[in-house]
Amino acid sequence: MDKGKSLLHRILCMALAAVMMITVFSVAAPSEVEAAGLSFKSSGKSVVTIKDTDCYKGNGYKTHYIKFKPKNTGYVTLKFQNASKVFNYTYGYVTLCNKNKKSISQKEELWHNGYKKSLYYTRTYAVKKNQTYYFAVKCDGGTKITANFTKVTKSTANTKAKAKNLAKGKTAKGVIIAGENKADWYKIKMTSSKKLKITCTAKTNGDTSKQGIKVTFYDKNGKKWTSNSYVTMTTASPKNGMNIYMSSNYGSQHTIPTGTYWVKVERLNKQSSGYYTLKWSTY
Repeated sequence: MDKGKSLLHRILCMALAAVMMITVFSVAAPSEVEAAGLSFKSSGKSVVTIKDTDCYKGNGYKTHYIKFKPKNTGYVTLKFQNASKVFNYTYGYVTLCNKNKKSISQKEELWHNGYKKSLYYTRTYAVKKNQTYYFAVKCDGGTKITANFTKVTKSTANTKAKAKNLAKGKTAKGVIIAGENKADWYKIKMTSSKKLKITCTAKTNGDTSKQGIKVTFYDKNGKKWTSNSYVTMTTASPKNGMNIYMSSNYGSQHTIPTGTYWVKVERLNKQSSGYYTLKWSTY
């Protein structure tokens, strides 16, 4: 993700930035040199800006810990925008940490605002009410970070026995909280034999296909419908779905019997979290 620029060119630009930083350090007030006490508001929209002069420490990137304590459960989306006076785009890394500044997401997820698609410069994490979090951010140049928080109620149906009924055509909305291994369960009641279609979307974190949200379909006996009866949503593929039917040895598709079926929504791995929607229909 280098936007077609050579490594040599980037190194030369960084050298120029370093010269500028030395000049600024000699005249700037301490508060401009050492950014401290960074935080996002507990709800709504808030912004933190890291200056060019605050990006490096010694021979490497400086880590900025941005505090966030939401007053409600829900999800927060970070947007990284260029605010550099040296570069025409910036890139860096972000890690969601708990109150002890220990990672609970993928360590150093790469973001890059030199591209038009938002998957490169946005990340979404689901968080719990009144919990303290820190976003550990590194950047190679001045960057504006906007946090948008949305309140969403966390489902308590975290086992198959507690599964929440999901009516046909209705959309379920939920969150998979960062650092928690709690799934959301739903039950689907088929009143007639038909083929089933499940559609789902997500806003999540991660810069690889290993992070995201997973949706699995179970038959009325509580077993996976087939060995591959699941889909995943990632930052690169936030929309997905399944067509569920019975198939013969010849590959033809048939309707599934009436009865109650289950759907499990969970994190793809322990570094994943986010917001999801879930809906089903027949055909």
